[in-house]
Amino acid sequence: MVGNADKRQHILDVATRLAGTDGLRGLSVRSVAAAAGIGATTLRAYFPSQALLYRAVAGRVVSHALSDDWIQDVSLAPADRLYASLRQFLPGAAERHSALMMWFELVTLALGPHANEEVLEMVLSGHDESVVIVTRWFTLLAADGCALQDAPEVLAVRFVALVDGLHLSLLFDKGEGALDRAENTLRWFAEQSLTAPGEDAPDANPA
Repeated sequence: MVGNADKRQHILDVATRLAGTDGLRGLSVRSVAAAAGIGATTLRAYFPSQALLYRAVAGRVVSHALSDDWIQDVSLAPADRLYASLRQFLPGAAERHSALMMWFELVTLALGPHANEEVLEMVLSGHDESVVIVTRWFTLLAADGCALQDAPEVLAVRFVALVDGLHLSLLFDKGEGALDRAENTLRWFAEQSLTAPGEDAPDANPA
């Protein structure tokens, strides 16, 4: 007999797959229930609202997209470990336009004049999960003896705000060097974050 935790996991697996193939329209209660082989009533026992389903899927997508491999690679200098980890939040050159447009569409649907509660939950969940993951990275560095500019969660919140700004900047700056400038800003942030309060970080200018 399938336990409650396993059934919830199965529903979330199916919903995440549908979101990847069909986008937001694939996350209707009927679509997810049908694909999971259950009734809509059963699905609502685990996710009482569509907003909660969106939030769970967004958290899953973010956590699966970000790897801890770089932050755990002690063969690298601490700033390099942090930079390589944070770089995962920026799109690659090939998928830059499509990834940024998808991000902008989600934010617009969540906060625009025709705001959608379910999409807002998805954006908020992605934000919260990002903060949790980056906080974990800073905590790991601190455990390895690295000095931090501030508390891990404070630095994580600052980073998420920074990367949102970089995403917006990359939408408008279509020049060849735009992605390089965004990467330089992330490297600057990594170096600043690993500087003890009162000390000066090397190469403090992100330009």
